[in-house]
Amino acid sequence: MRILHTFDEETPARVFGDALYVEGIETSLRETRDERWALWVHDETHLERAEALLAEFEANPDAPIFQARRQEAKAHRKAEAEREKKSRHRVMKARETLQRGQQPGYVTLFLVASSVGLFFLTRARPEIANALVPLNGYGVGDVLQRTLFSGQVWRLVTPILLHGGILHLAFNCLWLWDLGRVVERAHGSLRLALMTLVFGVSGIVLQLVWSGALAVGLSGVVYGLLGYLYVRGRYDPTFPYALHRSTMIWMMVWYLFGFTGFFPIANGAHTAGLVLGSAWGFLASGHLTRRSR
Repeated sequence: MRILHTFDEETPARVFGDALYVEGIETSLRETRDERWALWVHDETHLERAEALLAEFEANPDAPIFQARRQEAKAHRKAEAEREKKSRHRVMKARETLQRGQQPGYVTLFLVASSVGLFFLTRARPEIANALVPLNGYGVGDVLQRTLFSGQVWRLVTPILLHGGILHLAFNCLWLWDLGRVVERAHGSLRLALMTLVFGVSGIVLQLVWSGALAVGLSGVVYGLLGYLYVRGRYDPTFPYALHRSTMIWMMVWYLFGFTGFFPIANGAHTAGLVLGSAWGFLASGHLTRRSR
């Protein structure tokens, strides 16, 4: 680092400093004890080029080229500030994602723990299950009348946490433990809670419309999260998580197997979750916006 020139006033020093900046020569401007302005060149290998430009500047400091370079330097600094701002934002987002990844996933943990607890509780006290589900065996209108319109809204939500058997419980909890924690790492607990309500309640309602029977369990939520993560990961190049295609294929095979009738599977709940989750993932990916641009 070496001093290039000392100016009597600040303005010409800054004008010439901007000209050097545009040329790719990094400098620093410092005020001296005698209230003058010293311009320092950081890299001494640029000193010869800087001295040649200084001679041009001293010969005609009001030349249009120096004013033009000052405007160009202003535009460059503004662009650099924007890039630095975006870089800091990406670092902060990455840090937030890392911090969320270190958390246990409170909503995921709550859903799994509640499902397991209610499974054993309702086996010991069956009457508890009757207080958590809408009355079965009626049409959709009757069920909604006995739940939503009567103020017992929880009866459309709590069936999500009930399961028909130990295999049903284990299957759903294991999948939710994996998929739910990924969504919580990516978006936070509130987003997962909202997705659970949307996918779960939609699955219950569609199953009622589909077959007139009640759907219980986290299957609709699991398929909703599955569709969301797969589609979002495929259409959003900035999304940090992606499901392997083999995982999606395996789950789609199980989804189609439900239509064979070998097991009493809530196909309506699976379908509602899968469709809504995939649509949510596609819209959130920003693919349409990027394509329109």
